[in-house]
Amino acid sequence: MKYFNTWGIRFFCLLLILFSGLTMAESAASSPSSAGTTIASAPSALSFVNRDIVSFRATVAGISPQDRAERGLKRLQELKEAELDEPLRHFTVTYDTTPVTVYQLGDRLLFYVVKEDMAADDHRSFDVFVADVQKQLQSALQARLEGVHWPNLIHGVIAALIALLLLFVALWIMGKARKALLAAISRTRRKQANIEVSGFDWLDASMALANRVTQIVGTFAALALIYLWLIYTLDQFALTQPVGERLGGFLLDLLARIARGFVDALPGIITVIVILMITRAIQDVIARVFIAVQEGRLEVPGMHPDTAGATRRMVSVVVWALGLTFAYPYIPGSQSDVFKGLSVLFGFMITLGSAGIVNQLMSGMVLVYSRALRRGDLVAIGDTRGVVTELSTLSVKLTTLQKEEITIPNAVVVGNNIRNFTRAAGEAGSLLSTVVTIGYDTPWRQVHAMLVNAAKRTPGLALQPEPYVVQRGLSDFYVEYELFAHCAEPMRAVGILSILHAEIQDEFNRWGVQIMSPHFRMQPEGAVLVPETGWYPEPVNRPPENNP
Repeated sequence: MKYFNTWGIRFFCLLLILFSGLTMAESAASSPSSAGTTIASAPSALSFVNRDIVSFRATVAGISPQDRAERGLKRLQELKEAELDEPLRHFTVTYDTTPVTVYQLGDRLLFYVVKEDMAADDHRSFDVFVADVQKQLQSALQARLEGVHWPNLIHGVIAALIALLLLFVALWIMGKARKALLAAISRTRRKQANIEVSGFDWLDASMALANRVTQIVGTFAALALIYLWLIYTLDQFALTQPVGERLGGFLLDLLARIARGFVDALPGIITVIVILMITRAIQDVIARVFIAVQEGRLEVPGMHPDTAGATRRMVSVVVWALGLTFAYPYIPGSQSDVFKGLSVLFGFMITLGSAGIVNQLMSGMVLVYSRALRRGDLVAIGDTRGVVTELSTLSVKLTTLQKEEITIPNAVVVGNNIRNFTRAAGEAGSLLSTVVTIGYDTPWRQVHAMLVNAAKRTPGLALQPEPYVVQRGLSDFYVEYELFAHCAEPMRAVGILSILHAEIQDEFNRWGVQIMSPHFRMQPEGAVLVPETGWYPEPVNRPPENNP
């Protein structure tokens, strides 16, 4: 009787497969494609209670993998709780010379598989494949049974609530710890005095950074606790356990990838550090040589102290460029397509926008190596006169005598005549000058002496070298006298020049000499001249050879 039942079930399964095939392909019963087994283009997975059981790949008797998966899922969903505990078995029947393995739970047929359902790269035998599918099916049925079992549900809910309570406690403790740490940082900031380097408060910046890091770490720690609670909660229920396992696997896989990436990148990072340290050592040696040349402690043929600083910066750029070139292949991620794409993008942007910048850079090199000007020089560039306050790679900054800052691009500076009033003046400073016109009836020696005396009494003008006077021209009605004096502070030239004019007026008034340029409407009755006896009036010092 048992033998009859077994073969009767198998015969019934064969009829079921044949009936299904005829139903799906009734209009093509005589077509070869409606009989036998063929491989479909896309597999269709059968999943139950979030567990993958098998992927159908073969079309059997005209039934596509998708239809097979839908029918199998429908039969599994129709199972009642009492049927879930019945024995699960499988047996094999032959359909059109094709072995078909049918899975049966009690007296209910669930689905069937064929050898063509195995993936092309699956090297298992068909018997092992069938056994693995049965294990997956048994696990899914057991999970369904446990999922509808009330004690298991109650236990899972209680465990989830306890975990939720612990989560709230942990978040509360973390919040208190974060507030206490931020308060400690604030107290430290108030107690400590400002630590300023070059005008920058490093302590304040460090405290702000620590504050932000504390907030970020606290936020990520809270998210990590919530994520772990979610994984634990999903693991407490049989129906959602695979989802929790996938979330936990994702977290572990992420941490493993990060650890593997760090370990794989460690040799490259060490190599980059070594290359950069060697580059820094070479750059330091080169910088010391150029600094010695700039300070005059070392002489190198073909190198001027004024250009040593610029040459040092250029050589440093070349050295670091070579160092980065050698280190680039060892930078983690440098061979990735994203890194290469960003490099190409930045290179393209720099190429498009660097035409004007390169022009200014080259003009700046011309200014440096021509030694036309340097910081602190009083210069005139075109119609602009002022003191050089900055020589940068792109422009020159001047501060005019009217306290106006003017920025001139290097290309404009190179394209104009540059007059440097300081370079030839030496350590005494640049020259200031002023012009007066006095009639021919005033002895020129007296005018010279009075102008020099006025310059010596003017604060801000150097006594050595002494001020001097030149006669610029003998005009029709007067003589043009120009007074020159050295000024060590060119930025104060306007104020010093004003004081000098006042001293000149006082000096001429003191000796009774009128500052006026005479003009004539008619020829004077007598010659306008100075007799020899009046060549040395006060405050002129008579030469020794002319004393009586």
